[in-house]
Amino acid sequence: MKTAFVAVTALLGGCASQADRGFEAMLMGQAPRTKLSAAELATIAKEPLGSAKNPVKAEGVEGEYRYLARLRCKEDKPPVVERLGSGDLSPYGSIMDIYRAVCDAPPALTVFVDMYHPGYVEPSAVPGFTIVAPGAD
Repeated sequence: MKTAFVAVTALLGGCASQADRGFEAMLMGQAPRTKLSAAELATIAKEPLGSAKNPVKAEGVEGEYRYLARLRCKEDKPPVVERLGSGDLSPYGSIMDIYRAVCDAPPALTVFVDMYHPGYVEPSAVPGFTIVAPGAD
């Protein structure tokens, strides 16, 4: 009986879809697509940081909040940030969170963030903002 259970488990384990594996990776706090080619990374980097095609990478929800707290408007004040919800999949295969950052001077900016990048701290600001160095805020 034990042998049959092991055989069925192994067989079913092989049936896991790509979507299932991606979901499992996100449950573990990791982006499903971590080994992108140099060409794929170059394509992503051509897009504006914080866009749906080049989301800000962060470690978890805390990393998202830390990044957004480090942003500075032209008046050198932090923007007012509102979470709009979650959106489509990022180029890394994970669900993105969507925020709106508003300064005293328009325009407001929509910022896409992918929180499934353990240990990553984004050093750059999204267009239209400056950023405080990590730990200096």
